[in-house]
Amino acid sequence: MSDLKSDDRAADPGAVLFYGLVALLTFAPLFRAGNRPLPLLVMELVALALLVWRFWAPSPTEQPLSRPARVFLALLFLLPLAQLLPVPLDSWASLPGRAFYAEALRQADAGDADGSGRAVSLIPAATETAWLAMLPPLAVFLATIHLTGQRLLRLVLVFLSIATVQALLGLIQYGDGPNSVFRFGNFSMGDSASGTYISRNHLAGLLEMALPVSLALLMATVGHGRPPHASGGRGRRGRTFRQWLARFNVARINQAAVFGTVAIAILLGLIFTRSRAGVSMAMLGILLCTLMFSHRLGGRNVYGLMGTFTAVGVGLASLIGLAPVWTRFTLEDPLEDGRWKIFDATVQAIGEFFPLGSGAGTFEAVMRRFHPADFPGVTINRAHNDYLEWLLEFGLMAGVLIAAWLLFYARQWGRVWGRGDWTPLRFAQAGAGIALWLMLLHSLADFNLRIPANAVFTAFLAAVFFHCPPEEERRRLVRRRGTSGKSGPLAYPIPAENQANPFAD
Repeated sequence: MSDLKSDDRAADPGAVLFYGLVALLTFAPLFRAGNRPLPLLVMELVALALLVWRFWAPSPTEQPLSRPARVFLALLFLLPLAQLLPVPLDSWASLPGRAFYAEALRQADAGDADGSGRAVSLIPAATETAWLAMLPPLAVFLATIHLTGQRLLRLVLVFLSIATVQALLGLIQYGDGPNSVFRFGNFSMGDSASGTYISRNHLAGLLEMALPVSLALLMATVGHGRPPHASGGRGRRGRTFRQWLARFNVARINQAAVFGTVAIAILLGLIFTRSRAGVSMAMLGILLCTLMFSHRLGGRNVYGLMGTFTAVGVGLASLIGLAPVWTRFTLEDPLEDGRWKIFDATVQAIGEFFPLGSGAGTFEAVMRRFHPADFPGVTINRAHNDYLEWLLEFGLMAGVLIAAWLLFYARQWGRVWGRGDWTPLRFAQAGAGIALWLMLLHSLADFNLRIPANAVFTAFLAAVFFHCPPEEERRRLVRRRGTSGKSGPLAYPIPAENQANPFAD
């Protein structure tokens, strides 16, 4: 019997995806958060293997993506490839923003020498690199969203474990000083926590996403379950102190203690990154979690009105305690004054290349032409605003995809917030939704989504958030069985001997 179970487990396609995702998520932040060629190559190879397995051996229980979601992912995947299509040099020169470069190519006699044309992108090699860098987050999303709820929740725990290790490593780095051996050669962050990331702001990006998820699972496991009532049917006012103590299940208390410890460790690690944006997002995340979960402790608010007031009080006290930390402890970004100059130069470049864009991965090369004259001695390699950088590289299609993403995001909140029991998975989905919102806001002032590890973690949380809830899965299954001409696996034919009414004359 055990042999049969092991064979079924080995043949389960979902198990391969699960362990592949565990490997990819664990590896992603280890070597400068994947922001180096060799670790990024390893991530891309693992992602390619996940994609091949995902389409070669699909799970029989997986739910297909909706048509709008498939169109969105297809556009996201094919848009960089479309920028690699060849165009004759004369036509290429008439494209927005290309005339300046076409004249230089003609003078150097380096454009369309063999008559094959030039790619739409200014730098095709950079666009190919950017397209390959999209494979890990895309593979993580497609593999994660088709996992079962139980495996998805386990993967959430893996994600929280990774964030906790990074937070603890950051605390060790801060306590050990700027020359700590635990910085692994990254001494540029001084006395701030950076984990295995290059920049403290990007470690803050990971921790600010993990904090709402840990708080959500903490709220899900506090006081879960209905307390035993005394004999005689006494109500709440008649409960004794011993009966109130019986409300606390030991296993649940242990789980709540673990998630509470994880949340505290992540919050402390985020504080000691000394990132103003990171601490600001942590404060906003605590506020949103307080408003969203204070009346759903344990899934059904097992502590009643008193529990709600207590949760709100703890959340507000945390915000009050973080306010002086934000003003006195965090460090000012050295690019704070120059960031607006970068924004202005990027907007000017967007107007030059709109609506086609300059090509994925070409931002740094393009900005050499639009570098502000009063901002010398600095190489502008990022816009410090992901949205502006996407608009420059992809043009109008970037705006369309961003708007579509926001519509999908708002619509999914209605599904997560719908009717049904608030299970730990639903709490995790709501926490992932808050984490995505924090990252959307943080991307206005940084480039976390350009860091491979954080892009992978964002894609993972997006898959958690957009995962089909159990109630929706059942409704889809019923609709599919009703619209198809087959009875389905759970429908059995009625035997002939049972079709006649024995009481008829």
